[in-house]
Amino acid sequence: MYKIMLQPDLIGLDFQETNQLNLFQSVGKILLEKGYVTETYLESLIEREKQFPTGLQTRYLNIALPHTDPEVIHHPFIFVVKNSQQITMLQMGDNSETPCRHFLFLGIKDPKSQVGLLAKLMELFSKEDFVTHFAQIEDEAAMYQLLSSHL
Repeated sequence: MYKIMLQPDLIGLDFQETNQLNLFQSVGKILLEKGYVTETYLESLIEREKQFPTGLQTRYLNIALPHTDPEVIHHPFIFVVKNSQQITMLQMGDNSETPCRHFLFLGIKDPKSQVGLLAKLMELFSKEDFVTHFAQIEDEAAMYQLLSSHL
């Protein structure tokens, strides 16, 4: 169901950003250039992250699931990002600092599908074998294959 949101050209496993703002700017620029988002996406993403943090501490891997309002999304997407170093995000729910290297930027067009997608991702990232494989992948094609076979 969510597999159609995953695109081979939206997997970046070699980002080298030093902080959240730089990462959001880099991702926003790519998404804008590819036509997935409006020009107000970046501002909307930053503001929503301040109000509703998306860091997630799972048993096996910290990950962040940044997303924003459907109005700034042209086409639904999941943009998979691995950063070279950890970036401090705030934990979903309690705002504690959560260091993350792995990000899934979510472009959700239909608000009704948001809860289901987040639940599916949390389920995947609670499975040790999936997380181990996910964290070790260095190749975009292999990452696409892994995620598309589980979504």
